[in-house]
Amino acid sequence: MEPFSLDAAIAAGLRAEPSEPSAPTDVPTDAPTVDIVGLFEALYESERGPLVRLAMSMVDDPERAAEIVHDAFERTYLRWGRVQEPGGYLRTAVVNGCRSELRRRRVVRRHPDPPAAAVTMPEGDDEVLRAMRGLRPRQRVALALRFYADLPEKEIAEAMGVRPGTVRSLISRGLSELRDELTREHER
Repeated sequence: MEPFSLDAAIAAGLRAEPSEPSAPTDVPTDAPTVDIVGLFEALYESERGPLVRLAMSMVDDPERAAEIVHDAFERTYLRWGRVQEPGGYLRTAVVNGCRSELRRRRVVRRHPDPPAAAVTMPEGDDEVLRAMRGLRPRQRVALALRFYADLPEKEIAEAMGVRPGTVRSLISRGLSELRDELTREHER
């Protein structure tokens, strides 16, 4: 398939529908019309493969290359009425996207995230956490904020958007259900 050219499409007698009905046009009104979607689909069919190969040669990651090309097509579609040469605009957008990706990679290499600190739970917490999964969500949140985050009832109430009395009730009932669940687990 030969490369897409908006000029060739116009020369063949095709013109894009204006985005606004009152927008002036330089194309004679007797020329047949083709919707923008049809022109864009033709552009996509003819340019996608070569652009993905171009991006692959720059970023060396097939998935990221496809994402960059997709983003370039999206930008082209959104600016369709203002783009003079869609093929050139797409190539420039892909090259710029690849350069941004490579720049981001350099920054990550220079400033890597610190390794995540290993979180160790005290002995017995595994079974408590497993039992907490059986609680209702609000009870689980109240207990976690009280006993794992060590927050007072007033701050828990603010965080949950409830009254302090509700927090006391959630904690009391949650502890009761948790106690029952842990007793059942130990009996098994």
